[in-house]
Amino acid sequence: MKELQQAIGEQDCFLAGLQVAAEFQKNMRCVPYYQQQMSEWQADAKLYLKSSDVNTANLTRLIEFFFVELAFSGNEKHYFSSQCSLINKVLEYRTGMPVSLAIVFQSLGRALGFDIHGVNFPGHFLIKCKFNNEPTVFVDPLNGKLLNRDDLHTLYFSILNEFEDEEMPEEALSEACCEETLVRLLHNLKSAYISEKKYEEALGVVETLVQLCPNDPYERRDRGFLLHQLDCTQVAIADYQYFIRQCPKDPATQLLQAQLQQLTEQAQVVLH
Repeated sequence: MKELQQAIGEQDCFLAGLQVAAEFQKNMRCVPYYQQQMSEWQADAKLYLKSSDVNTANLTRLIEFFFVELAFSGNEKHYFSSQCSLINKVLEYRTGMPVSLAIVFQSLGRALGFDIHGVNFPGHFLIKCKFNNEPTVFVDPLNGKLLNRDDLHTLYFSILNEFEDEEMPEEALSEACCEETLVRLLHNLKSAYISEKKYEEALGVVETLVQLCPNDPYERRDRGFLLHQLDCTQVAIADYQYFIRQCPKDPATQLLQAQLQQLTEQAQVVLH
């Protein structure tokens, strides 16, 4: 966790993502192996761009290099697979989901001098590139498509299903810091592991999230669910109780209260 927090402090999303991947894969190659791979791609991209100018024309060339020459793409068939959130697998198979692809593209672009950031956009992580003398550019990390204001507006309301006459808030396009990006990645990985019924791995992800977001009751709720699945009843009870105290009006609270009563009765039977 110390190394992960250090990478987050240095705003190195790529390294932080690799460290997370290493935590949940016993047979993963060492982190420096993938860093070397990235260094080689950075050198290739520099040659492909032919100049060191930081402008929209060269950004377009970089997008072409990433999505055509290296053939990175979104994994539409297995979009919610855990492999799409494990950075080493994203590098090996050159496919992923928006946040993991954005992490790799950001690392590549920053090494070439581009001011690239992730955007914690609702439902669909984005790439944002700022320039000194040109308008800011937004990119869909699934396919490299450039998104104009109308595209962003349409995407926002297609996800949130709000009224058409409302305006998309500007904060929806705010830059995501490394910790926010990593939390988004971890949330996707947690959901994937739960879907795959890999509860021990999912619990490990939740433990990391609890350390990063210690006051988030929803992480405690999810940890309680996973502990419940793994028959760690006493600790699950404590996490459910914490969530109920913190979020008494949440729709899930009533269901959790019923589960909590059942768990408490089971624990009493075991103790006797």
